[in-house]
Amino acid sequence: MPDASRAAREAEFTAFARSCMPQLHRTAWLLCGDRHRAEDLVQETLTKVYARWGGAIASPAAYAQTTLTRTWISQQRRRSTHERPVAAVPEAQAARAARPAGTDGDLRLTLLAALDRLEPLDRAVVVLRYLDDASTEEVARLLGLTGGAVRKRLMRALRRLREHLDLPFTDLIAEGTP
Repeated sequence: MPDASRAAREAEFTAFARSCMPQLHRTAWLLCGDRHRAEDLVQETLTKVYARWGGAIASPAAYAQTTLTRTWISQQRRRSTHERPVAAVPEAQAARAARPAGTDGDLRLTLLAALDRLEPLDRAVVVLRYLDDASTEEVARLLGLTGGAVRKRLMRALRRLREHLDLPFTDLIAEGTP
């Protein structure tokens, strides 16, 4: 590839990455529940998007969002991703997460603890639908599911969240999305 066209390609990708990184990082953080893992996920996503960058991608933002979500789901299938170092004993973390949500920090911890109890695909559906404000059809397209499968997963995930939170998930996110 000539230097001029390569430089133009890299400049175009850099501009794209800068513009979409905040949204990708927010989604990654909601999926992972950990800032460092979210940063790694965004970097891996942008690497994959860059490898396909050019005329082959019709909608780069949608492609990046789909890549991010599918990469995260694939990572969840690996056994090693479920081990996370913690600063406090898990029982103490569970007690903190079980406290009533009084502050934004408590609300975030409660929300993350509840989301962490969901299966990876169910968590992705909830995050994309309610926290990223995507339509059911858009979530279905991003995850390669049917609209009915997304609605069924949402219903099941919201029931589990309600059991864990003792209030509807939609009431919790209406108070303030992290």
